[in-house]
Amino acid sequence: MPRRFSRQAIAHEEPLVDTRYAAGGCEYSDAYLHDNDSRFVFQFVRSAMDRGCIAANYVESLGARRAGGYWRTRVRDVINGRTLEICSKVLINAAGPFVDEHNALTGEETDHHHLFSKGIHLIVPQITPKQRILTFFADDGRLFFVIPMGVRTCIGTTDTRVDSPFTEVTDEDRQFVLDNINKRLKIARPLSRADIIAERCGVRPLVVKARGDGGLRDWMQLSRKHEIDVNWATAHLSIFGGKLTDCVNVGDEVSKIVTRLGVALPYRQYKWYGEPHPSVREEYMHQARLMNLDSYTSPESIESLSSRLWRRYDQQALALLAEIRENPRQAEVLIKGTDYIRCEIRLARHQEMIVKLEDFLRRRSKIALVVRREDIRNANGLMEACEILFGDQAREKYDEYFLERSDAGG
Repeated sequence: MPRRFSRQAIAHEEPLVDTRYAAGGCEYSDAYLHDNDSRFVFQFVRSAMDRGCIAANYVESLGARRAGGYWRTRVRDVINGRTLEICSKVLINAAGPFVDEHNALTGEETDHHHLFSKGIHLIVPQITPKQRILTFFADDGRLFFVIPMGVRTCIGTTDTRVDSPFTEVTDEDRQFVLDNINKRLKIARPLSRADIIAERCGVRPLVVKARGDGGLRDWMQLSRKHEIDVNWATAHLSIFGGKLTDCVNVGDEVSKIVTRLGVALPYRQYKWYGEPHPSVREEYMHQARLMNLDSYTSPESIESLSSRLWRRYDQQALALLAEIRENPRQAEVLIKGTDYIRCEIRLARHQEMIVKLEDFLRRRSKIALVVRREDIRNANGLMEACEILFGDQAREKYDEYFLERSDAGG
């Protein structure tokens, strides 16, 4: 149950918090992502593919047209430049901050459109060993977070109006986050830019009426809720706004609309996401205990190996156990400073649609978020990981990643 705290209780529970200007506080329980949001999203994609969905990576839409009762969408493979056409009964524009752009390509007019709020986070060395997420009100009035990430801490965020989904972290952004964290915590040595290990930057697509004041008033109060505009005549849906934490509800709403548009959804009561039946987990944990799997846990890890493999891969973790039983070297951490073991990377090659090294380092794992770039470059096991993921293209993919990151200034 939620608990309220006096200033004295806050100081007792988390001495790091500067309570001089606090009126009090509270604690409540919620969910948080142990790895990162990209991994969370991909687990939905992988689960859907296991049940017949066709998903394509590095393919962009060039726009769509309605002809003969169907949508015909031109797409381009951005790796090799090949174009093709996809035919569908319904077109769902779930392009996030690019919804308006794609509607313009398709000729769809909607009741809503997007404004963009830029948010950044900085990853720094671990601030406190306690696993609570600390939340404050920043100087601009928005919520400000201190989020545990193992031996690192993620701090932020900002809320800056921008005109484009393409944005980057500025010196002003960095200073805002550092100033706010140093004001609210009693850190022996205030954090500086030299402490920044990695950065995250993106935009929140905020939904507003197409005809209105454009959200100029009460910018900070604009809703994070979603809206779905439906063109029933052309069977076209546009999803505006929304938050990752509401993704299942949005998906259920879209499914109902698609059904009304005449697309049958078989096995509607079958749960295709989340953990499998508890008996599968019990069998996995039993096998893990029999082989003493947790004895292979890295000393640097904050989580047992049996727990981590199940959380990331659920029933696919049984195949990892088989590999480790056959060859214990498969349980070795391949890239120092990360939790990734050799057999995980082998699984990633076959199951996780990895095209570039960045896909693995930043989107399927959080390695690039918790390890400095130079430390990644010099990691003993990185080239072996590339060889597992890319075979003969290992050196090419390695050079591509570090060249692109240098050009991007990070």
